[in-house]
Amino acid sequence: MGRRAAKPVRLPDFIRPQLATLVNAIPKGDEWLHEIKFDGYRILCRIDNEQVSFLTREAQDWTNRFKTLANPARKLEVHYAFLDGEVVALDANGVTNFQLLQNSLKQDTSSNLLYYVFDLLHLNGRDLTTTPLIERKALLKGLLPRNRDPKSAASLRYSDHWIGKGEALFDKACAMSLEGIIAKKKNEPYRSGRSKDWLKIKCVKSQEFVIGGFTDPAGSRANLGALLLGVYDDGGDLRYAGRVGTGFNAASLADLRARLDRIERKSTPFSNPPRGADARGVHWVKPDLVGEVVFTGWTSDNLLRHPSFKGLREDKPAEKVKREMAAPVPKSAASKSKSSSNTGADQVAGIRLTHPDRVLYPEQGITKRDLALYYQQIADWIMPHVENRPLTLVRCPEGYKKQCFYQRHARESVATAIHSIPVKEGKAAASYLYIDSLPGLVALVQMGVLELHTWGSRTERLEQPDRIIFDLDPDPSVSWKTLCAAAQDMRSRLSELKLETFVKTTGGKGLHLVVPIVPKQDWNFVKDFSSSVAQSMVRAAPERFTATMSKSQRKGKIFIDYLRNARAASAVCAYSPRARSGAPVSMPVRWEELSEDVRSRFTIRNTYDRLKQLRKDPWQDYEAARTPLTKAMLNKL
Repeated sequence: MGRRAAKPVRLPDFIRPQLATLVNAIPKGDEWLHEIKFDGYRILCRIDNEQVSFLTREAQDWTNRFKTLANPARKLEVHYAFLDGEVVALDANGVTNFQLLQNSLKQDTSSNLLYYVFDLLHLNGRDLTTTPLIERKALLKGLLPRNRDPKSAASLRYSDHWIGKGEALFDKACAMSLEGIIAKKKNEPYRSGRSKDWLKIKCVKSQEFVIGGFTDPAGSRANLGALLLGVYDDGGDLRYAGRVGTGFNAASLADLRARLDRIERKSTPFSNPPRGADARGVHWVKPDLVGEVVFTGWTSDNLLRHPSFKGLREDKPAEKVKREMAAPVPKSAASKSKSSSNTGADQVAGIRLTHPDRVLYPEQGITKRDLALYYQQIADWIMPHVENRPLTLVRCPEGYKKQCFYQRHARESVATAIHSIPVKEGKAAASYLYIDSLPGLVALVQMGVLELHTWGSRTERLEQPDRIIFDLDPDPSVSWKTLCAAAQDMRSRLSELKLETFVKTTGGKGLHLVVPIVPKQDWNFVKDFSSSVAQSMVRAAPERFTATMSKSQRKGKIFIDYLRNARAASAVCAYSPRARSGAPVSMPVRWEELSEDVRSRFTIRNTYDRLKQLRKDPWQDYEAARTPLTKAMLNKL
């Protein structure tokens, strides 16, 4: 196709951006070029001689927010230009991170920002919107600095593309925990508005939602508990879509609460608000704020499955937020395309699994894919126990019968769904891993992790534990009946101190007694307290208990392991599998269930069925039971 003549025209004040249509497959063929989908703000850049403006897709002027990008744009060898791209922030792995972008804007550290430019709409009096995309990109590439080093300090960068390699690019994007890809017809003009000339294929489901309410915090959480979300229907009604209570950090919780308090109102903005217990204690707000949320799907009741909050979107009006529905690929591109459901056959929660059929538990035939799907099924149950806690991991890349090893520190590049936090160790600091979402869990599966062991504190209050764990480890000669009686005795001892105790299996031969506490005391106090409890049990019944690790001291006794309450110590997480024969799971149970030996009952294969049949969570009152530890309690031991 020959070059079309571009009309000499004045630089427009604004050009409405072209938008991509969400589809369920990757278009195939050389008529399509494919680009990485960035996780940032869609921004148009207008250059009028020395005057540079940055405009959102709704024509809001955000030039003041992107001051550090203005000078590089001003240095381009043009008099007049209109660029289209995405402003992003990159994490330590060179991956775009929306939360990091928001933090940079709030803290006025815009030097961290990059502008990836993928289109050129006007150049020195020429309207390029009627020019084929592939030619526009060639002009753009010659205009921008020639620096392809991803670690370069250049803040204006050319967004590269690939022709006819959409599936390979999509696989790579998902493996790196990116959002997905954009497919564009290379020979088409620029058309403002949404069209099927541009298609978006996502690795993980995500979209904007309107915030219509919030709940108060519980337990150790501060500022707020969860956000109530909605989308507008075609009739203009705001429809309730569920609530999100994960994905926050201390800073975002404080910022959100301050914003929400300013727009609180008495009545619900939803046309179908939650009722009964689901509406109890909810604060309603004006539907002004928009948040970006990732999730795994929708229920039959049109509620979100496993949502996780990414951040506020200030570039899109609330009234334009509707539910995104993936459309089929245009027929011209779909005949040989690979369905995203097929492309995603080796993906769970947007995380690409390599060797998904690798068998991790030979006796049960449980594969890497099976383990990832297990976490997807039980995400709502395990996430409250694992999120935002530093982790010690048991990795068995070839399955539990092959070589396994512990990992405590972050010593390699990991998926962006897995986070790290610096922890002081002596005079130095080490990076520990933690997660806050289902994709994070599945990314650990991709790393070959079979066991999750968590700290007794969370990242926002690292030095103040929020639980005590007593590991009752019986000598092989100790009967189940004796172990249960010992657990009940210890429960009674803790009850005398006004502490409530919850019980779970360990996936092994013992039991874990877990005491939720208010995170106020430091590690030394909590360890001393747990030691004193253990020693008091030994003094009362030395023939039954020992608090000494020595194997020779355990004959016929139950070892009360209180050392899991030391700083940097950990215990197997509730609902975590164990790297053992039978694929056992550490399972929270009701005290009444101890009438039978339940230690080997729960496995990866049957846990979801158990949870579906439960009338209520055995640990339903866990958060409400939090009690502060005091010196008065310690003095009673």
